[in-house]
Amino acid sequence: MSNQPYMIPESISLIDRQLLINQCRILSAIGNERERELYEKRIEILEKGYTGLYPKVFNNLYEEVPLSVYNEISDIMKMYSRINDSIRLLPEDDKELLDLASLEFEGFDQDSGMHYYMMSYLVDRMDEHGEYKGRELKSHKSNSLIKYNRMLSVYFDYENVEKLQYSAPDLQKFIDQVKTIVLDTQA
Repeated sequence: MSNQPYMIPESISLIDRQLLINQCRILSAIGNERERELYEKRIEILEKGYTGLYPKVFNNLYEEVPLSVYNEISDIMKMYSRINDSIRLLPEDDKELLDLASLEFEGFDQDSGMHYYMMSYLVDRMDEHGEYKGRELKSHKSNSLIKYNRMLSVYFDYENVEKLQYSAPDLQKFIDQVKTIVLDTQA
């Protein structure tokens, strides 16, 4: 999610303007002196239809996070929950044979800003995915989302056959998908 304001309307219908004006009047009546002044300015802008000043009315709204981003994060977290539970249950001998470090959750990079902000909100404000609370959720790698999507292809195959726990060979399939990213970037 960028820090750019959500697309400001160039025009607002009379009914919508009146509804916004009424809301501003209510908020002005219950607000402190500074808030009252702010809402009175917004009321005037809306009453007079000063479209060029609409950004001052809508200055604190951000671009919506698409449902697809939330669903993708949810799938990634379910996948990691299964992977981490499976790793915990693996015998130590099997763990030593696998490159488990390549599977670690790395957060989300700058290019996937909406993912980062949504994940941060889920962890910090909604108390979801508690195992990531206090961890760095911003990836320093530019291909983290590619990694997760490759891993999700394996995860969805396992989900389709209702595999709830992964063996060492199952985990190796995730690792193989991660390794293809390195090969693709070197080619």
